[in-house]
Amino acid sequence: MKLSLKWETEALRRLEKHLERKAWVASFGMPKMTPQSLLASQTGLSPYLRFGCLSTRLFYYQLTDLYKKIRKAIPPLSLHGQLLWREFFYCAATKNSNFDKMLGNPICVQIPWDQNAEALAKWANGQTGFPWIDAIMTQLRQEGWIHHLARHAVACFLTRGDLWLSWEEGMKIFEELLLDADWSVNAGMWMWLSCSSFFQQFSHCYCPVKFGRKADPNGDYIRRYIRVLKNMPIKYIHEPWTAPDNVQKAAKCVVGKDYPLPMVDHTTVSKINIERMKQVYQQLKNYHHTEKDNASKLNMTNGKIYQYGRVSPLYEKQTNLISEI
Repeated sequence: MKLSLKWETEALRRLEKHLERKAWVASFGMPKMTPQSLLASQTGLSPYLRFGCLSTRLFYYQLTDLYKKIRKAIPPLSLHGQLLWREFFYCAATKNSNFDKMLGNPICVQIPWDQNAEALAKWANGQTGFPWIDAIMTQLRQEGWIHHLARHAVACFLTRGDLWLSWEEGMKIFEELLLDADWSVNAGMWMWLSCSSFFQQFSHCYCPVKFGRKADPNGDYIRRYIRVLKNMPIKYIHEPWTAPDNVQKAAKCVVGKDYPLPMVDHTTVSKINIERMKQVYQQLKNYHHTEKDNASKLNMTNGKIYQYGRVSPLYEKQTNLISEI
Protein backbone atom coordinates (compact mmCIF):
# COMPACT_ATOMS: atom_id res chain seq x y z
CA MET A 1 0.00 0.00 0.00
CA LYS A 2 1.55 3.31 -1.11
CA LEU A 3 1.12 6.33 1.16
CA SER A 4 1.50 10.00 0.30
CA LEU A 5 3.79 12.25 2.32
CA LYS A 6 1.06 14.92 2.27
CA TRP A 7 -0.78 12.99 4.92
CA GLU A 8 -3.88 15.05 5.75
CA THR A 9 -4.27 16.44 2.25
CA GLU A 10 -4.07 12.98 0.75
CA ALA A 11 -6.42 11.54 3.38
CA LEU A 12 -9.08 14.15 2.60
CA ARG A 13 -8.64 13.58 -1.13
CA ARG A 14 -9.12 9.85 -0.71
CA LEU A 15 -12.14 10.35 1.53
CA GLU A 16 -13.75 12.62 -1.05
CA LYS A 17 -13.16 10.03 -3.77
CA HIS A 18 -14.72 7.28 -1.65
CA LEU A 19 -17.79 9.35 -0.79
CA GLU A 20 -18.31 10.14 -4.47
CA ARG A 21 -18.93 6.42 -4.94
CA LYS A 22 -22.45 6.59 -3.57
CA ALA A 23 -23.36 3.11 -4.75
CA TRP A 24 -20.35 1.68 -2.90
CA VAL A 25 -21.24 3.52 0.30
CA ALA A 26 -24.90 2.48 0.10
CA SER A 27 -24.14 -1.18 -0.52
CA PHE A 28 -21.05 -1.59 1.68
CA GLY A 29 -20.90 -5.02 3.23
CA MET A 30 -18.48 -7.76 4.11
CA PRO A 31 -15.90 -7.68 1.29
CA LYS A 32 -15.84 -10.80 -0.83
CA MET A 33 -12.43 -12.35 -0.73
CA THR A 34 -11.07 -12.77 -4.24
CA PRO A 35 -7.48 -12.95 -5.48
CA GLN A 36 -7.81 -9.30 -6.53
CA SER A 37 -9.24 -8.14 -3.19
CA LEU A 38 -6.26 -9.71 -1.43
CA LEU A 39 -4.04 -7.03 -2.97
CA ALA A 40 -3.64 -3.64 -1.29
CA SER A 41 -5.80 -0.78 -2.52
CA GLN A 42 -4.05 2.40 -3.64
CA THR A 43 -6.88 4.47 -2.13
CA GLY A 44 -7.03 2.89 1.33
CA LEU A 45 -7.90 5.07 4.32
CA SER A 46 -7.02 2.79 7.24
CA PRO A 47 -3.40 4.02 7.71
CA TYR A 48 -4.61 7.62 7.66
CA LEU A 49 -7.18 6.86 10.33
CA ARG A 50 -4.56 5.07 12.38
CA PHE A 51 -2.11 8.02 12.35
CA GLY A 52 -4.79 10.64 13.00
CA CYS A 53 -4.44 12.24 9.58
CA LEU A 54 -8.13 11.69 8.95
CA SER A 55 -10.65 12.64 11.61
CA THR A 56 -13.02 9.79 12.43
CA ARG A 57 -15.65 12.37 13.41
CA LEU A 58 -15.36 14.06 10.04
CA PHE A 59 -15.62 10.69 8.31
CA TYR A 60 -18.60 9.66 10.45
CA TYR A 61 -20.65 12.83 9.96
CA GLN A 62 -19.93 13.08 6.26
CA LEU A 63 -21.16 9.49 5.99
CA THR A 64 -24.26 10.43 7.99
CA ASP A 65 -25.07 13.26 5.59
CA LEU A 66 -24.55 10.99 2.61
CA TYR A 67 -26.72 8.19 4.03
CA LYS A 68 -29.56 10.68 4.51
CA LYS A 69 -29.40 11.51 0.83
CA ILE A 70 -29.10 8.04 -0.64
CA ARG A 71 -31.33 5.88 1.56
CA LYS A 72 -33.85 6.04 4.39
CA ALA A 73 -32.17 3.54 6.69
CA ILE A 74 -28.57 2.69 7.43
CA PRO A 75 -27.82 -0.97 6.60
CA PRO A 76 -26.78 -3.26 9.50
CA LEU A 77 -23.28 -3.72 8.13
CA SER A 78 -22.35 -0.17 7.19
CA LEU A 79 -19.29 2.03 7.07
CA HIS A 80 -20.69 3.62 10.23
CA GLY A 81 -20.47 0.25 11.91
CA GLN A 82 -16.82 -0.19 11.02
CA LEU A 83 -15.91 3.15 12.54
CA LEU A 84 -17.86 2.20 15.66
CA TRP A 85 -15.88 -1.05 15.94
CA ARG A 86 -12.79 1.11 16.23
CA GLU A 87 -14.40 3.14 19.01
CA PHE A 88 -15.55 -0.05 20.72
CA PHE A 89 -11.97 -1.27 21.10
CA TYR A 90 -10.84 2.21 22.16
CA CYS A 91 -13.45 2.17 24.93
CA ALA A 92 -12.60 -1.40 25.95
CA ALA A 93 -8.95 -0.38 26.34
CA THR A 94 -9.75 2.73 28.40
CA LYS A 95 -8.17 2.59 31.87
CA ASN A 96 -6.76 -0.87 31.10
CA SER A 97 -3.02 -0.43 30.72
CA ASN A 98 -2.68 -4.19 30.27
CA PHE A 99 -5.10 -4.36 27.35
CA ASP A 100 -2.26 -5.57 25.12
CA LYS A 101 -1.21 -8.31 27.56
CA MET A 102 -2.70 -11.50 28.94
CA LEU A 103 -1.35 -11.21 32.49
CA GLY A 104 -3.02 -8.53 34.53
CA ASN A 105 -5.70 -8.01 31.91
CA PRO A 106 -9.13 -8.40 33.58
CA ILE A 107 -10.99 -9.08 30.33
CA CYS A 108 -8.55 -11.65 28.95
CA VAL A 109 -8.90 -15.40 29.49
CA GLN A 110 -5.69 -16.79 30.99
CA ILE A 111 -4.65 -19.47 28.51
CA PRO A 112 -1.46 -21.55 29.01
CA TRP A 113 -0.01 -20.90 25.57
CA ASP A 114 3.12 -22.76 24.47
CA GLN A 115 6.46 -21.00 24.00
CA ASN A 116 8.31 -21.92 20.83
CA ALA A 117 10.64 -19.30 19.35
CA GLU A 118 11.43 -21.44 16.31
CA ALA A 119 7.76 -21.95 15.42
CA LEU A 120 7.07 -18.24 15.93
CA ALA A 121 9.93 -17.31 13.59
CA LYS A 122 8.66 -19.67 10.89
CA TRP A 123 5.21 -18.10 11.11
CA ALA A 124 6.53 -14.54 11.12
CA ASN A 125 8.82 -15.15 8.14
CA GLY A 126 6.38 -17.11 6.01
CA GLN A 127 8.08 -20.49 6.40
CA THR A 128 5.25 -22.61 7.82
CA GLY A 129 4.99 -24.92 4.82
CA PHE A 130 1.39 -23.82 4.20
CA PRO A 131 1.46 -21.66 1.03
CA TRP A 132 -1.67 -19.67 1.92
CA ILE A 133 -0.28 -18.68 5.33
CA ASP A 134 3.21 -18.03 3.97
CA ALA A 135 1.90 -15.86 1.13
CA ILE A 136 -0.02 -13.71 3.61
CA MET A 137 2.97 -13.20 5.89
CA THR A 138 5.20 -12.44 2.90
CA GLN A 139 2.76 -9.80 1.66
CA LEU A 140 2.64 -8.32 5.15
CA ARG A 141 6.42 -7.97 5.26
CA GLN A 142 6.67 -6.58 1.74
CA GLU A 143 3.70 -4.22 1.69
CA GLY A 144 2.57 -3.53 5.25
CA TRP A 145 -1.04 -4.51 4.61
CA ILE A 146 -3.13 -7.68 4.32
CA HIS A 147 -6.86 -8.32 3.82
CA HIS A 148 -8.88 -8.50 7.05
CA LEU A 149 -9.75 -12.18 6.49
CA ALA A 150 -6.10 -12.90 5.76
CA ARG A 151 -5.39 -11.41 9.18
CA HIS A 152 -7.96 -13.80 10.61
CA ALA A 153 -6.29 -16.77 8.93
CA VAL A 154 -2.76 -16.12 10.17
CA ALA A 155 -3.95 -15.13 13.67
CA CYS A 156 -5.96 -18.32 14.05
CA PHE A 157 -3.05 -20.39 12.71
CA LEU A 158 -0.61 -18.89 15.22
CA THR A 159 -2.88 -19.23 18.24
CA ARG A 160 -5.76 -21.65 18.83
CA GLY A 161 -5.87 -23.12 15.32
CA ASP A 162 -2.46 -24.73 14.88
CA LEU A 163 0.62 -23.49 16.74
CA TRP A 164 -0.94 -22.70 20.14
CA LEU A 165 1.33 -19.68 20.62
CA SER A 166 0.34 -16.52 22.47
CA TRP A 167 -1.66 -13.85 20.69
CA GLU A 168 0.70 -11.30 22.23
CA GLU A 169 3.50 -12.52 19.95
CA GLY A 170 1.37 -12.12 16.85
CA MET A 171 0.15 -8.72 17.99
CA LYS A 172 3.75 -7.51 18.29
CA ILE A 173 4.55 -8.66 14.74
CA PHE A 174 1.45 -6.89 13.41
CA GLU A 175 2.37 -3.78 15.40
CA GLU A 176 5.77 -3.80 13.73
CA LEU A 177 4.66 -4.50 10.16
CA LEU A 178 1.11 -3.20 9.58
CA LEU A 179 0.81 0.35 8.30
CA ASP A 180 -2.64 0.58 9.89
CA ALA A 181 -1.76 -1.12 13.19
CA ASP A 182 -3.64 0.65 15.96
CA TRP A 183 -2.77 -0.26 19.57
CA SER A 184 -6.26 -0.90 20.93
CA VAL A 185 -7.74 -2.31 17.71
CA ASN A 186 -4.74 -4.57 17.15
CA ALA A 187 -4.79 -5.95 20.69
CA GLY A 188 -8.57 -6.28 20.70
CA MET A 189 -8.66 -8.19 17.43
CA TRP A 190 -5.91 -10.57 18.54
CA MET A 191 -7.78 -11.32 21.76
CA TRP A 192 -10.95 -11.84 19.72
CA LEU A 193 -9.41 -14.14 17.13
CA SER A 194 -7.58 -16.21 19.74
CA CYS A 195 -10.81 -16.55 21.78
CA SER A 196 -9.09 -14.81 24.67
CA SER A 197 -11.87 -12.22 24.92
CA PHE A 198 -15.01 -10.98 23.14
CA PHE A 199 -15.56 -14.26 21.25
CA GLN A 200 -16.04 -17.76 22.67
CA GLN A 201 -16.90 -20.05 19.74
CA PHE A 202 -13.51 -21.71 19.73
CA SER A 203 -14.71 -24.64 17.62
CA HIS A 204 -14.65 -22.30 14.61
CA CYS A 205 -11.23 -22.70 13.05
CA TYR A 206 -9.71 -21.64 9.75
CA CYS A 207 -8.09 -24.40 7.72
CA PRO A 208 -4.89 -23.10 6.08
CA VAL A 209 -5.60 -25.25 3.02
CA LYS A 210 -9.38 -25.12 2.52
CA PHE A 211 -9.73 -21.45 3.33
CA GLY A 212 -6.83 -20.59 1.05
CA ARG A 213 -8.31 -22.63 -1.77
CA LYS A 214 -11.64 -20.84 -1.34
CA ALA A 215 -10.01 -17.40 -1.44
CA ASP A 216 -7.41 -18.11 -4.12
CA PRO A 217 -8.68 -21.09 -6.15
CA ASN A 218 -6.11 -20.81 -8.93
CA GLY A 219 -3.20 -20.00 -6.65
CA ASP A 220 -2.48 -16.63 -8.28
CA TYR A 221 -2.00 -14.91 -4.93
CA ILE A 222 0.29 -17.66 -3.70
CA ARG A 223 2.42 -17.53 -6.86
CA ARG A 224 2.72 -13.76 -6.54
CA TYR A 225 4.31 -13.93 -3.09
CA ILE A 226 5.83 -17.42 -2.94
CA ARG A 227 7.85 -17.37 -6.14
CA VAL A 228 9.32 -20.82 -5.63
CA LEU A 229 5.81 -22.21 -6.17
CA LYS A 230 5.15 -20.29 -9.39
CA ASN A 231 5.30 -23.44 -11.54
CA MET A 232 3.32 -25.68 -9.21
CA PRO A 233 0.09 -26.98 -10.85
CA ILE A 234 -3.23 -25.63 -9.55
CA LYS A 235 -4.12 -29.07 -8.20
CA TYR A 236 -1.21 -28.96 -5.75
CA ILE A 237 -0.56 -25.25 -5.21
CA HIS A 238 -2.28 -25.21 -1.80
CA GLU A 239 -0.82 -28.56 -0.72
CA PRO A 240 2.50 -28.93 -2.57
CA TRP A 241 3.61 -31.73 -0.24
CA THR A 242 0.93 -33.94 -1.81
CA ALA A 243 2.37 -33.55 -5.31
CA PRO A 244 4.17 -36.63 -6.71
CA ASP A 245 7.95 -36.39 -6.90
CA ASN A 246 7.96 -36.01 -10.66
CA VAL A 247 5.49 -33.10 -10.45
CA GLN A 248 7.61 -31.36 -7.81
CA LYS A 249 10.75 -31.78 -9.92
CA ALA A 250 8.99 -30.52 -13.03
CA ALA A 251 7.83 -27.47 -11.07
CA LYS A 252 11.40 -26.95 -9.83
CA CYS A 253 10.15 -27.01 -6.26
CA VAL A 254 10.96 -30.08 -4.21
CA VAL A 255 9.13 -29.85 -0.90
CA GLY A 256 11.51 -30.23 2.02
CA LYS A 257 14.33 -28.76 -0.07
CA ASP A 258 13.10 -25.74 -2.03
CA TYR A 259 10.01 -25.12 0.08
CA PRO A 260 9.44 -26.31 3.66
CA LEU A 261 7.26 -29.22 4.67
CA PRO A 262 4.16 -28.30 6.73
CA MET A 263 5.26 -27.63 10.28
CA VAL A 264 2.11 -29.30 11.70
CA ASP A 265 -0.70 -31.62 10.67
CA HIS A 266 -3.61 -29.18 10.74
CA THR A 267 -6.36 -31.78 11.13
CA THR A 268 -4.67 -33.30 14.16
CA VAL A 269 -3.50 -30.18 15.98
CA SER A 270 -6.71 -28.20 15.42
CA LYS A 271 -8.76 -30.91 17.13
CA ILE A 272 -6.25 -31.10 19.98
CA ASN A 273 -6.34 -27.33 20.39
CA ILE A 274 -10.13 -27.22 20.42
CA GLU A 275 -10.04 -29.67 23.33
CA ARG A 276 -7.38 -27.58 25.08
CA MET A 277 -9.50 -24.47 24.66
CA LYS A 278 -12.57 -26.32 25.92
CA GLN A 279 -10.71 -27.30 29.09
CA VAL A 280 -9.66 -23.69 29.68
CA TYR A 281 -13.21 -22.41 29.29
CA GLN A 282 -14.72 -25.12 31.49
CA GLN A 283 -12.60 -23.82 34.36
CA LEU A 284 -14.14 -20.34 34.11
CA LYS A 285 -16.74 -19.60 36.78
CA ASN A 286 -19.18 -17.81 34.48
CA TYR A 287 -18.88 -20.17 31.52
CA HIS A 288 -21.90 -22.47 31.15
CA HIS A 289 -21.60 -23.28 27.45
CA THR A 290 -22.41 -26.88 26.47
CA GLU A 291 -22.12 -28.79 23.23
CA LYS A 292 -25.92 -28.66 22.97
CA ASP A 293 -25.84 -24.88 23.40
CA ASN A 294 -23.08 -24.66 20.83
CA ALA A 295 -25.09 -26.56 18.22
CA SER A 296 -28.17 -24.47 18.96
CA LYS A 297 -26.33 -21.20 18.54
CA LEU A 298 -24.60 -22.34 15.38
CA ASN A 299 -27.92 -23.27 13.81
CA MET A 300 -29.07 -19.67 14.21
CA THR A 301 -26.66 -18.38 11.57
CA ASN A 302 -29.02 -19.18 8.67
CA GLY A 303 -26.08 -20.26 6.58
CA LYS A 304 -23.52 -22.98 6.28
CA ILE A 305 -21.81 -23.88 9.52
CA TYR A 306 -18.15 -24.68 9.37
CA GLN A 307 -16.24 -26.49 12.06
CA TYR A 308 -12.87 -28.20 12.28
CA GLY A 309 -11.19 -26.26 9.53
CA ARG A 310 -13.87 -23.89 8.22
CA VAL A 311 -15.64 -20.92 9.70
CA SER A 312 -19.17 -19.57 10.06
CA PRO A 313 -20.16 -16.59 7.88
CA LEU A 314 -21.55 -15.00 11.05
CA TYR A 315 -18.08 -15.10 12.60
CA GLU A 316 -16.59 -13.28 9.61
CA LYS A 317 -19.27 -10.56 9.70
CA GLN A 318 -18.82 -9.80 13.39
CA THR A 319 -15.28 -8.55 13.12
CA ASN A 320 -13.83 -5.17 12.21
CA LEU A 321 -13.46 -4.40 8.50
CA ILE A 322 -11.81 -1.00 9.00
CA SER A 323 -8.73 -2.23 7.13
CA GLU A 324 -10.87 -2.62 3.99
CA ILE A 325 -11.84 1.06 3.87
